[in-house]
Amino acid sequence: MKNNQKKVMNINNRLYSTSPFIFSKPSISEISIRILILLSVQIFMLLITKSYASFTLVLCTLLGSLAAASLNFLIYKEQPYNILAITIQGILIGLFLPSSYPPVAAFFITFATLFISRAIVFKNINSWINMVSVTLIIFWCIGRNYFPDFNITKDILVLKNPSNYLSQASVFPVYGFDSSITAFLNTRLFSFIKVNIPEGYISLLWDTSSVIPAFRFNLITILSSIILFADGAFSLIIPGVFTAVYAILIRLFSPLIFGGVFNQGDIILALCTSGTLFSAVFVIQWFGTVPETHWGKILMGLFEGIVAFFIIGAGTSSIGMVYTILFGNVFGMMLRLVEEKQSFRRINKIIGQAINVR
Repeated sequence: MKNNQKKVMNINNRLYSTSPFIFSKPSISEISIRILILLSVQIFMLLITKSYASFTLVLCTLLGSLAAASLNFLIYKEQPYNILAITIQGILIGLFLPSSYPPVAAFFITFATLFISRAIVFKNINSWINMVSVTLIIFWCIGRNYFPDFNITKDILVLKNPSNYLSQASVFPVYGFDSSITAFLNTRLFSFIKVNIPEGYISLLWDTSSVIPAFRFNLITILSSIILFADGAFSLIIPGVFTAVYAILIRLFSPLIFGGVFNQGDIILALCTSGTLFSAVFVIQWFGTVPETHWGKILMGLFEGIVAFFIIGAGTSSIGMVYTILFGNVFGMMLRLVEEKQSFRRINKIIGQAINVR
């Protein structure tokens, strides 16, 4: 071995280490750093688009989260080991708030909710329930009038491409680069499968101009998901199953609710207008809220996809995704109880077999 400082050796195609453990995947801290970097891109886009009110809210909720952690340290002398997770929580809360929400209220609601949860109720940042969702529901209950309503009638939702109609009606902005990119994709890519995408979809993916930042930059969210899930550092099972189930239900059945035609639901509208993609990437599987087994994760993703269909519908809800995650946390807790029982049975069986052998 040329370098005595190396801790890992490759002998006969096998890894040997002088350390007791080798991480096969990035640690929680490394994953948290990735999430923070990717969320920073979303925040940077707020500055690029001059969305200063939303940027201010994110700053206020971040300060509220850090203040809650600091007070918890001063009172209980508990070190804020999870400072990265605390920072992520503060940013996520701000990104889900409408730009018109009062900044001072944003700070104090975030501070009070997170401090009570950490110091009194759960005494841990990574509890079985997603505190980002709980905090946002409190925001919604206190200031429901600040959250936007989607003024979309059932006559629009039964159309074959509601998102295209809404873009043409200027409900969603259509940017100048949309036409050239759409024409290029239709000519160079989709022409081979004899499909044409209408103008407006590129703009909808780029920036919906929603007053809620988490609903806006869907293309950046998609690119972030590739970075976050590419090397298996973050499980793709729950967000993948959730998105697939929700999209299939929207495609097949959402028009039927309003008297439309089967299999003509608008998946683009559903995924891009209620923070669905953003939640699937950054929120839906917060640390400590998901099952450990593959079958548990599949069931949780399936459950949340079905719940999202009934709560969010065709993607026209400003708070539905938050409730979906909350219901998913309750279901996930029950799955984890089942997993624990199965683990105890397996351990007892192994111990019993070992005793019998002796």
